[in-house]
Amino acid sequence: MQQPPHIALGLSPEQLLAVLGGMHRSRAVDDRLWQLSRQGKAHFVITAAGHEATQFGCALAINAGRDYVVPYYRDMALAMALGQSPLEILLHAMGRQGDPASGGRQMFGHFSSRSLRIVSGSSSVGSHVPHAVGLALAMRIRGEGNIAAATFFGEGATAEGAWHEAMTIAGIHQLPVVFVCENNYYAISVPQPREVPVEDVAAKAAGYGMPGVVVDGNDLFAVYAAARAALQRARNGDGPTLLECKTYRLRPHSNADDDRKYRSAAEVEQWRQRDPIPRLERYLLDRHLATDAEISAIRQAARDEVDEATRIADATPRPAVETIFDHLYGDQPA
Repeated sequence: MQQPPHIALGLSPEQLLAVLGGMHRSRAVDDRLWQLSRQGKAHFVITAAGHEATQFGCALAINAGRDYVVPYYRDMALAMALGQSPLEILLHAMGRQGDPASGGRQMFGHFSSRSLRIVSGSSSVGSHVPHAVGLALAMRIRGEGNIAAATFFGEGATAEGAWHEAMTIAGIHQLPVVFVCENNYYAISVPQPREVPVEDVAAKAAGYGMPGVVVDGNDLFAVYAAARAALQRARNGDGPTLLECKTYRLRPHSNADDDRKYRSAAEVEQWRQRDPIPRLERYLLDRHLATDAEISAIRQAARDEVDEATRIADATPRPAVETIFDHLYGDQPA
């Protein structure tokens, strides 16, 4: 008899419950950010709803604080899975003191943390991918072993020149980097067939001398298995991998987008039936790894934590004027 995926992958019930709690915290922050944007308290919001299995599955395979991670603007769940708190995300979104990304001075979605080795991305689509390759090359030059870089992007980024340059350099030098494409089928409003000339982004990997892997991005276990293999391959010195996770965003591209203009309500509802959070809940219930009461408690605890984080963030001052030049040229504040 085939083993359940969590046993085959060496994941304990406690780990799965922790992941479920993290996914619920991320979705609760997601919901709250949407509300804050409508209240004028968060001027720009890009959410991760629907991408949680991809981002938490990859995070399970990342050695947080050792591997380098270069995320993109939709990777809020990833940042939280690696260790950032709801309060830190809300301080960032609301532009308040204590924001770990920039002290309250950076546009939302530029997640960063020195201690977690989360490297802030660039605003231009795809331009952060070469940074991960540069990190991987630096590791090679410095002789650092058992370490990898991972970078994340949407399928639209694969049409950018910077993405191709990064893939080329990684392939030539067989660098320890994992490229994770979170393919949600829309580059803002442009559907995949008009943005990518092949069905699978991973098919492009062969042109850069690396393997390409396609997984169901809403299946936590499939993502973890593929990400773990790719990252271990990189750490072992066996070169880069392009991992494509097929998923879907359940909200518009951003709070400035009206997705009703380019996708149907029926399509969105079809994908809601594959929401990764209820999917993991069903897995836990079907295998008697959690009860309905335990899952309800996890869900409520996430909401309570986000409510408290919102109160604290809303009461936190904005950055003082005298801090405007802090970090501007790489200097630390006095």
